[in-house]
Amino acid sequence: MLDFAVNIRSTWNNNVAASGTMTTLSNALRVLSLMSPGSPRLRVSEVARSLDLPKSSVSRLFKELTEGGFLEREEDRGFRVGPELFRLGVLYRMRLPAEVRVDEELQKLVHRHGATAYVGVLSGSDLVVLRRHEGSSPVRFIQEPGSTIPAYATAVGKALLARLSNKDLTALPRRLTCEGREVDMMREELLRELETVRRQGYAEFDDRLLGVGALGVAIQVAPGRDLGFALCFTRDSLVDAERHAIACELRDVARSIGVLCDDPFWTISSIRS
Repeated sequence: MLDFAVNIRSTWNNNVAASGTMTTLSNALRVLSLMSPGSPRLRVSEVARSLDLPKSSVSRLFKELTEGGFLEREEDRGFRVGPELFRLGVLYRMRLPAEVRVDEELQKLVHRHGATAYVGVLSGSDLVVLRRHEGSSPVRFIQEPGSTIPAYATAVGKALLARLSNKDLTALPRRLTCEGREVDMMREELLRELETVRRQGYAEFDDRLLGVGALGVAIQVAPGRDLGFALCFTRDSLVDAERHAIACELRDVARSIGVLCDDPFWTISSIRS
């Protein structure tokens, strides 16, 4: 949210210097431009000194910015970012490509839970791994970016397959297996599982052979382009309640980004926790 104010600095200060115009609005923006991740709080005396303005003028600016919701006063007489600046920062972030937001949210989940995260897309009936965010868990299942694997043998792949119609899914082999994975099922069994994925909003995968489990979701980032992402962890590292809580977190991320992308699944979804 501070990026909105930080990005003002170079262009605005240059324009002000060139024009010599020192209006209330320009001074207010100059005040906000002093905020940064390294300096999240402002004080009247410091701002007056930095901008070479009278303290009385700075105090009036702070009063107006606070009344407008752009700043909030703290107990120590300092001022921090207010809700209106936060709102504008959120609007700015909405311009970021969906895949950037996905990576940012996955990094938070990886840091919080220690799992490894994957991002991928479908290529026919295969999953293509695009990116990986490695977690801190001592035992991690590693799938290299650029590698492919049958989509039905992964949580993220199942989440993506669930976006397809059953008619499209009839192109899958009648018996589904995957070398090196604990996967051996009939297509009809997968179709029933995908119905569950559509109802609950996330896919699950467990492999006792590899000792891993995963949770996956998918969003439509653009018409005709679906993106899946998942968290992978050791099977014995989570109890059922923890697993469900992480699944809900992951689903909430998919919903929030999907709504911003006008994904029909998430905008009309009635899925609840």
